[in-house]
Amino acid sequence: MPNCGICYERFTFPIALPCGHVFCKECVRRTVDSIKSCSLQHFCPTCRTPYSVVTIDPALVPPYLRQHIQPPIRPLFFDESTPAASTSAHTGVLSIPALVTAAAPDPTTSTPTASGAKSPTPAELGRLAADATALRMSCATWRRRAEVHAAANTGLLFFTRTAKDQVQRLRAERDQARSLCFVLKRKLCEIGCVSRFFSCCRNADIPRAPKPRARG
Repeated sequence: MPNCGICYERFTFPIALPCGHVFCKECVRRTVDSIKSCSLQHFCPTCRTPYSVVTIDPALVPPYLRQHIQPPIRPLFFDESTPAASTSAHTGVLSIPALVTAAAPDPTTSTPTASGAKSPTPAELGRLAADATALRMSCATWRRRAEVHAAANTGLLFFTRTAKDQVQRLRAERDQARSLCFVLKRKLCEIGCVSRFFSCCRNADIPRAPKPRARG
């Protein structure tokens, strides 16, 4: 079974990036979380090919377009009994061309009916090309909408984190001011007690010595 190119261990929940490189899901998540940035674009750890972490919500896509929109990060399932997994064990890349070549039929052994199939007319080709162009435009439009939606969510998350940090800072300042107010109250109470003590001493009746009597 292939090994992950980040942790160099056997794959656990393998996922494929758009460039074709395969990594562990947890390894990619830690790599994305380690970058302290609000950017939605990250780079493959192996070939540095950019990819987006935006996941399009299927509810925002019309049903007829959902089958044509693929997520940027796709889960994979390896069959250890197939030779394709053993050949890509040292590369960490899913050998998609090899699988396609193995699955493609041999043209030399094709049936006569396949070679003699009717070719599409220019009108059909034009209609298919127009449908493909319209489909690409629709996919691009919904992808831009999904990116705007994800950017708005990222902005809200950043605002929430900033507000939480501000609340914690104000809470710390409040506690510090409360402690200072308590200390000042204690000092004021001590000063008031000392002042009342001296006032009592000053107003108290002090006994005086009797005057000497005159001789005579």
